[in-house]
Amino acid sequence: MAAAHGSSARGRQWASLARVLDRPGLLQFPRTAMLHALSLLARLTARLTALLLLCGTLAATPLRAEGPAALEQDYEPAPAIWRLTGKDSTIYLFGTIHALPPGFRWRSPLFDTIVTEADELVLESSSEDTMASLAAYRRKYGAIAASRMPTSRQLSPAAREKWRALIENSGAWFDEVDTLPLPLMAMGFGFSVAGEPSLSRPELGVESVLEAEFTEAGKPIGSIEDHGAVLLNLMRIDERGLIRELEADLARWSGKSPKSYRGAGASLFEPQTWQMEHDWARGLVGEEFDLGLGDGKLAAAFDDVLLTRRNHAWAGWIETRLERPGTVLVAVGAGHFEGPRSVLAMLEARGLVAERIN
Repeated sequence: MAAAHGSSARGRQWASLARVLDRPGLLQFPRTAMLHALSLLARLTARLTALLLLCGTLAATPLRAEGPAALEQDYEPAPAIWRLTGKDSTIYLFGTIHALPPGFRWRSPLFDTIVTEADELVLESSSEDTMASLAAYRRKYGAIAASRMPTSRQLSPAAREKWRALIENSGAWFDEVDTLPLPLMAMGFGFSVAGEPSLSRPELGVESVLEAEFTEAGKPIGSIEDHGAVLLNLMRIDERGLIRELEADLARWSGKSPKSYRGAGASLFEPQTWQMEHDWARGLVGEEFDLGLGDGKLAAAFDDVLLTRRNHAWAGWIETRLERPGTVLVAVGAGHFEGPRSVLAMLEARGLVAERIN
């Protein structure tokens, strides 16, 4: 996406992940005690599959985007594609959007040729690998939840009262949300107050479409990362600074409507057009990339866990994969190819230059 849209437009997409994460269900868990933390987290992590995709394109259209007229496409789509070649290998890199509205065109003849040519599809995490990984880490997720002091007990009395009002007025159940690590809560709160649902659907997103096609063709589908491990890193973010940040955010909040709360994860709901989708479909790539969470500690933590670390790891995976023969299509969030810490930049640091072929 063009740099002009980078930070603010991308940041507002944070809210749109609600559709992928099943917004009404994300926080409205049954009224369970901590004895049920494991099952609660199992449901949570299943819905948070899309979370690890958010930094690529943050999944969907803005929640209060313009109507269908704004989706009209007067151009032939050609999202960006890069190519790396080894002695007996070719790797195509394709930036994706993880959820799209019905009828939105994004395929090109070149892309369809690559799909036919590819021996293997590699996603951030395939459906099969995602579920297996979440199951493998379930015990660790539960241990974190069981050992965590509830957020309310880490706040001052004045902030504690506003905290309860914020959660309960957003439609969530306080006792459950109060136990969640703040990074997960911040996103869930944003979804619970965001309002109108998006037109975009995860089943129409690039990964879902490609996974179905490669499965039907009998071609292997792999994963570029361990989904469960990344989620674990997210849950292990040091919350001490985040608690102080939350305390300050609550002090500034009026204590009335959740929509007036301006803490991290809740200030990203301005109306917007479908410009991000159009820019992506046109093949525009931004020179900068920003999750749009501001300059606070939560933003810095997410930037490290969801962007810097992953892009570095993916560049290493790609370098290693080039040593093996075959043609691979790597389809991951488009934002991973934007900015000075992109996968492309980290490949260049390894002496590998990906060629833009369209």
